[in-house]
Amino acid sequence: MRRQYQVFLKINGELYYLWRGVDQHGVVLDILVQGRRNATAAKRFFKRLLTGLKYKPRRLV
Repeated sequence: MRRQYQVFLKINGELYYLWRGVDQHGVVLDILVQGRRNATAAKRFFKRLLTGLKYKPRRLV
């Protein structure tokens, strides 16, 4: 995975975070919307992302 993007969303007045994992070709690998932005949320996102891949990336940025 080359990049991980975050976008802030407001849904019904509450702030949410949209996490997107993108590979080196610009293909979106996974998307996750969460109400938290902390280390636990990041680990959950990457764990979910990596279990769905057919290959193992050499580097995460």
